[in-house]
Amino acid sequence: MAQARLQITKDNVTGYLLIGIGRDHTWRLEGPVPWLDGTQGTWVRRTNATKFRQFTFIELCNAAGKGVIRMREFPYKLLDKFQGDLVSHLWIFEAPGAAFDVLVVAAPPPTKQFRIRESWSGALSFVVAQTEVCGFEILDTATSQSQSYLYKGIGISFGPPIKKLPSVMPGASSAGPWNDFDAPGWMTEKDFDGDATLQTFYNVGMGTDKSRNAFDFAGNVDGNPGFLVHLDNLSTGRTFSLPSTGFSSGSMTGFGGAGANAPQASPTRGLRKGEI
Repeated sequence: MAQARLQITKDNVTGYLLIGIGRDHTWRLEGPVPWLDGTQGTWVRRTNATKFRQFTFIELCNAAGKGVIRMREFPYKLLDKFQGDLVSHLWIFEAPGAAFDVLVVAAPPPTKQFRIRESWSGALSFVVAQTEVCGFEILDTATSQSQSYLYKGIGISFGPPIKKLPSVMPGASSAGPWNDFDAPGWMTEKDFDGDATLQTFYNVGMGTDKSRNAFDFAGNVDGNPGFLVHLDNLSTGRTFSLPSTGFSSGSMTGFGGAGANAPQASPTRGLRKGEI
């Protein structure tokens, strides 16, 4: 799990805080700090709103579940400086208390490069309704570790205006090439489960690989709305279907995994998104 190491200072008394980033919601101090109630615990993401904007922040809770610190939301950059607030308690209410200084001593990079490819895909369309299942492989270029994912979605698909087409139409494709993309620096190849959408602006089909697809995934991760990854032009494999355009919404789920020396996904044919 990725962590940030923060130097925290108040009234000339300094301590060092280790806080998990991403799916790791734990924190601990490297040594006790007299002005902080607790030495370890968990953190939660809070949302606040003013008349003009809505914003999120991180609240650290001690082992008893009591909020003790509020700080700026991730990501952090090396040598960033900002202020946090101790949490002031009045009965059941919480409010920002005394401020303290924060210096980022170590943190994951803001972004990190990965690669993704479609290893197989299939769908079934009924008139314009479509359900699709796709296999993807995501590679962490820094570690050469990869993870397989299954995308399942439902949506719509429109084909050419040809009369007397069957109501039910399948599609098929071969494996596609690698696509580069950037993601938050705390992520590994195993962190891309979540909501996803796949849009096909056009697909020539007929055994070609001529298409344009947009893929958004890692959505609603850790309660954050929106998607952490957007690919404006996802290259896929050869598609065996009639030309089409379509859209589906669903989720990505990881399974299996492969290391640097593991065999790569073979370009086997499978059913493709239900272009009709």
